[in-house]
Amino acid sequence: MQNKAVRIDKVKNRRRAFGGAKTLVQLALLAVVVIATLTYAGHIMDNIARAEEERSALDMQILAAEVRRQEIEDAAAYVSSVDFIEYIARSRLNLVRPDEIIFIMTRE
Repeated sequence: MQNKAVRIDKVKNRRRAFGGAKTLVQLALLAVVVIATLTYAGHIMDNIARAEEERSALDMQILAAEVRRQEIEDAAAYVSSVDFIEYIARSRLNLVRPDEIIFIMTRE
């Protein structure tokens, strides 16, 4: 009877030892999964940071383009204004209004 009891204890001890090894294997696998997940999450966070930087740069380009567009619209409005047309007519074409009198100064 004692031999049988000793054998049963040995089997139980082996099962406990195997159960311990099984638990260690499970913990090791869990650790590998956690490390892989954290590494992947780190890469995702890096990608998000890079995307945010690119977005900020693109936002700045959009603002610069909007400022330039406004400058072009203002210039187009001025070029089509009566004041600009009169300036060009007087300065480059030497034109005058019909009711104006021109005086030419000479050195004599």
